[in-house]
Formats: sequence, C-alpha cells, structure tokens
Amino acid sequence: MSRVALGVGLALVALSAQAQPPSLPKGVLKNQEALAKARAALAHKILRRMVQAEVGLAFQAREVTVGSEGRTTEQWVKRDPKQGIRRESIKPEGILLIDNQRRQFLIHQREKRYQEGKSQLAEVKKRFQEALQAGQGALLLELQGTDTIAGRPTDVVFVHPGDGLVGPSRRFWVDRETGLRLRTEERAPDGRILSNTYYLSLELNPSFKPDDFQPPPLPPGFKRILDNQKRYKSLEEAGKDGVVVRQPGWLPMGYTLRTITVTREARPRTTLLWGNGLTTISLVSVPNPMPPMLHKLLNGADSGIVQPARGERSYAWKTAEGYALVIGNLPDDQLKRISDSVH
Repeated sequence: MSRVALGVGLALVALSAQAQPPSLPKGVLKNQEALAKARAALAHKILRRMVQAEVGLAFQAREVTVGSEGRTTEQWVKRDPKQGIRRESIKPEGILLIDNQRRQFLIHQREKRYQEGKSQLAEVKKRFQEALQAGQGALLLELQGTDTIAGRPTDVVFVHPGDGLVGPSRRFWVDRETGLRLRTEERAPDGRILSNTYYLSLELNPSFKPDDFQPPPLPPGFKRILDNQKRYKSLEEAGKDGVVVRQPGWLPMGYTLRTITVTREARPRTTLLWGNGLTTISLVSVPNPMPPMLHKLLNGADSGIVQPARGERSYAWKTAEGYALVIGNLPDDQLKRISDSVH
C-alpha cells in the first residue's frame, strides 16, 4: 500500500470515529418498530398454530435427521391425535418407538432391548408450549421469510435467546396449509448446527394399521426393561421423599427448574431438568459402574467434555457415588462452570 493510500485510509478511520451515525426521522423509526412488532406477533401466531397442529392432526411422514457429527438417520413417523405416535427407523433399521399416550415402548433390535415406560407425549407438548412464552425477555421470535419443504410452502420462524442470554437457537419451517412443523434446525451459540430434521414427504389423514399404536409383543430373546420413574416439581418435594439431590450453584440466566426425576430400575439415576422455553439443561447423577461407552468417550480420564454419536454435548466427571453429567447445548466453558459449581 502506498503512503498516500495509507494516509487517506487513516484519515477516513479518524473521520468515521468522530462522525455520528445519521439519525432517522421519528416517523420512520416508529414505522420500523411497528413493523418489527407486527412480524414478531405473526411469528408467535405461527408457532401457536404449529403447537396445535402437532397434537391435533393425523399424518404420516418420512423424516431425516442429521446430527452435529454428520450422522444421518431416516425414519417413518405416524401421528394420530387419538392413538399416539409411532416412529420406525429406516436407516439404520431395527429401532421402533410407540407412544400411545399412556405408555411408551422402545424396541432396539441390535441391543435386544424392549423398554417400557411412561408416555412422554405430554412432556413434549409442554415443551412446545413453552416456546409460545417467547418475547418476554428470555426468548425472541423473528419471521424470516418463506421456503419449500417436501414440496409444500412454509413460513420460517427463528427463535433465539434475548439480549445478554446465551443458548442455542432454533428455526422452524411451518407448513402454511396445516401448521405442521416440516423442518427444525438447532444451532449452538457459536453457530454450529447441532441437528437438522426435515420431512421428505407428508401424507395427511392416512389409513393406519390396527396395530400401529398397540403395545408391541416381546420378541424372543429380548430383555424387558421397565423404566419406572417418579417425578417431583421442587427440591422441597423431593427432599420430603428422602431424595438426596446434588445441585449446581450457578446456571446461565433464564433457566428455571422444571422437574426432578428419580429412576430406581433399569438404569438408576437422578435427573434435574432446567429450561428456558427453548432448550434444556440436565444434571444426571448415576451410581457406579460407569458405562463402557462413557468411559471410552472420556478416553480413560476422570472428567471432560463428551459428545456421543447421538445426543447432546455434555461434561462428565467421577463422583464419590459414581459419576455425573451436565447435558446441554451450551459452550464448553459453561458446561464445565456448571459442573464445577455442583455441590
């Protein structure tokens, strides 16, 4: 660069540092604010319709999910408001989940595991409804235009943490005709794509088979696991029942305790769950022995960040009773800070 060009560049920098940004007329500012509020209100309305469609419409879809490590799965999804949901894997094969709104059944062919537990549909609906509380400081909603998914026009809604808050963000592609969610993208605070789920096809009001939502029979040679859980709404309630709870002294802003779940059979553990309306943080305490997969992910260390092939990033460490994990789509330093504060 010549001395003349350098001098001109420095002069421009000095002038720009001294200059004040041009102010817009008050009428223009008011119009922009009104437009932003109108778009946020429309985004809120679209999300509300999405929640209603998720529990109110019958459909069948072919779904693809791409995880943060690039692992891709494909499955059939069948949803009936009166009977529940059925998810059957295509790639890889051999995983079947049925939730009939009373009980949930999971069959894993490779592991020869048949797991039965309480229905999770009510909890899923609750988490969707939490997204509708956005715009009250913790979360912000933006309408980001339109797109086409599975050959159907959609509106794109972006949900992200408010000013000063750290956490993942999500985009929802919502079908204009039905309100169904046809695609969901979740990103970490640093911009990494954590998951991308979308429909390849969608059939409305399909004909379901009589046994689509019935409890599946126990296959020969499979181990039956009853995942019996007890949930508490507060630390006080759990304490009255004799539950000893380890808890963190620090959490990011905007998260509140949702549930404490104690599982005494299958894989015994105590799980504390916090949410901010968009995502969750979990603290899981598990007695020994440590599962071989977790030991492998830690590379033999006593603690560290682990990223399973499926599931959220977490920080794991050994405890006097066994081990613990802080699970959530947060920056690594925040996961460790939470774990360091646990007492």
